[in-house]
Amino acid sequence: MITHRFFIAFLIALLLSLEGFAQDLPKIETPKPAVVSPPSLVTFQNSFPAPLVSIQKPSNALVIWREDRAKIVRQEAYMEDLFRELPETGISYEFPDKDHLQGAQAYHEAYEELRSMLDGEVPLDLKKAIFSVENAYFNGQGSFDNFDAQIKELAELASAHIDQQGWDRSNPMTPLLALHQLFADTLAIEQPGLEEEVVHYPITYDFEDYRGQEEFSNLFVSKVLATGTGQCYSMPQLYLLLAQELGGEAWLSFSPDHSFIKFKDESDHWYNLELTNGNVVSESWMMASGYMTTESIQNDIYLDTLSLKETIATKMIDLAIGFGNKYGYDDFVLQASEKGLEYHPENIPGMITKANYYADLVRHVVDQMGTPTNDEYLADPYARSILVMRERMYNLIDNSGYRTMPDEAYEKWLASIEEYRAEQAMQKTTINSTTPQNKEP
Repeated sequence: MITHRFFIAFLIALLLSLEGFAQDLPKIETPKPAVVSPPSLVTFQNSFPAPLVSIQKPSNALVIWREDRAKIVRQEAYMEDLFRELPETGISYEFPDKDHLQGAQAYHEAYEELRSMLDGEVPLDLKKAIFSVENAYFNGQGSFDNFDAQIKELAELASAHIDQQGWDRSNPMTPLLALHQLFADTLAIEQPGLEEEVVHYPITYDFEDYRGQEEFSNLFVSKVLATGTGQCYSMPQLYLLLAQELGGEAWLSFSPDHSFIKFKDESDHWYNLELTNGNVVSESWMMASGYMTTESIQNDIYLDTLSLKETIATKMIDLAIGFGNKYGYDDFVLQASEKGLEYHPENIPGMITKANYYADLVRHVVDQMGTPTNDEYLADPYARSILVMRERMYNLIDNSGYRTMPDEAYEKWLASIEEYRAEQAMQKTTINSTTPQNKEP
């Protein structure tokens, strides 16, 4: 059987890297990870890794955060009444509708599927949610059955690996260990009915177009399934899907421009699984970049553990971002981002998408008014209300504690990951004392 000491050893072996609005809001950027590298096994110490530190939330940060959100709710109610009857001014206070464009209907169908989950009309289904969002980008031409089969095939490989190692399936940590090795190691797996072993290679980080700026689908789980490479948003989502297939428990969480997996052991100690370097890392390690502020943690922007409904809410926001990336803004982007924020109000990409929507809408109105003066613009109550919403969204994001990570800082972080991988390769050893034991007959 897999012993408790083995899992202690496994976790400690992974802890090699532990360490004690401006006016023009940037467009939403995709989270950015590094490369998955195989874990190093080292002789374990007879002690358990410290649990994650619980961070207290002082009332001042929460009061500001709640006030900002309350102001937005009031402004939305005001605008709903104001825009109920628009005068004939010759100015359009909304974007042209994009529903006539090819593939736009697929986004509306995906929206309804996600909305019905979030509103409790149908069961929550992360696999269907992820597929719906990605399939909408491909004009609804994909096959869920094929997507499902690919997920199941990987899960079956992990399951066969568990059997091959003789690990105890009753241990809740077993599927998490198997998935970690599936992501990080080259595995030769024997499958029932096959004479030859199946070799599965690590899932690695794709440095090419990691933001999806050249091809948005580079951010998709379906891309990871097709190529064996991904980035810090698609890889954790795939991990979650596989954990569900194997009956393991894992959760999505965010840090600046990044997402990762959280899990807990049998003693309810929480850990952060960083799929980009194959290690369990501490919150202090994640905070070391300097772009995770105290306010962002206090306001549950970062390091929070997302429920299944909150995770699906992030997919609704992804739907809004994908539509805007493909077609530009119309009311669908606002509708989808607001629905996602309804169920995960701390979602930074959702807030930025909504702020970008109103920022572009201000420019859209200004262009129609012929470059008005400030007084001329503010004299129009409809135009003024859009500007007020933009400013309130800016304040909400700024007071959340969110800070943009500059490109040069991320590039420096990538370089440090490469150095880390080289160090890991030099330190890697094999030991017998941490090898899983076979199940007892």
